[in-house]
Amino acid sequence: MAMKYKNILWLIAVVFMAAWLGAANMDPETARAENILQDDAGASRQRLIAHFSTYYKESSDGRKHNIALAASKIDGVTLYPEDEFSFNDCVGSRTAANGFRTAYIIEDGEYIEGIGGGVCQVSSTLYNCALLSGLTVTCVRAHSLQVSYVAPSFDAMVSTASDLRFVNTLSAPVTIRMYADDSYLRAEIYGVDVVTIRRRSETLETLPFDTEYRDDATLPLGEERIDSYGREGLRSEGFLEYFEHGKLVRTVRIRRDAYLPQKRVISRGTMSPADENY
Repeated sequence: MAMKYKNILWLIAVVFMAAWLGAANMDPETARAENILQDDAGASRQRLIAHFSTYYKESSDGRKHNIALAASKIDGVTLYPEDEFSFNDCVGSRTAANGFRTAYIIEDGEYIEGIGGGVCQVSSTLYNCALLSGLTVTCVRAHSLQVSYVAPSFDAMVSTASDLRFVNTLSAPVTIRMYADDSYLRAEIYGVDVVTIRRRSETLETLPFDTEYRDDATLPLGEERIDSYGREGLRSEGFLEYFEHGKLVRTVRIRRDAYLPQKRVISRGTMSPADENY
């Protein structure tokens, strides 16, 4: 009952605050229909305060399915002031029973097949949107390897042992929207407070990768095949830059991360000519 009364009080506060903002600050561009959320009573109006998108068109069908499924579970969530969002609580276990499919995941510094591959792109996209909206991140963890869909130090790995959590520390409720269209994943956060925040990723050091040769009796003697091209690792830092009237007023370092290099793997043929002609 306490939560119910709390939500009602915040709704009343938002009505008056939104009405004041609408009279004082609303211009025709801001008031476009796609940038406004309105409750069932037609009273509370929220503006788009942050958005962030990532690309996944080249993903496998299983990975695309997992991204769309996880995004649909988050779409429409409302956080009242001081409410904490938990990705794992909202999305649920990544299991076949919960509708998730097999796709590549990162585990112990390697890509392997597992249930729920692609879900970390959803958590990373939402994480960046939460940062840009001024919400307070309380739990985030980097992948062991660098991912391609966000800049270093701006990823958010989720698993049974790692969660993405953030708290609404703004003055009014916020609503999260997420859309997946088979090419782009987009997170949007609507609210009353408007902040201008930019992200900045800095690479401090690159880490060289090793090359491993593996004997392969199915290849002719002396022939080589590259199974994995390898990728440099890196150490990086993530920053948030806060602006007022277009002027940078504050810079905060939020993370420092290290991503492992990915080994180059080359198969080397050991088949003798006699074996080849057999």
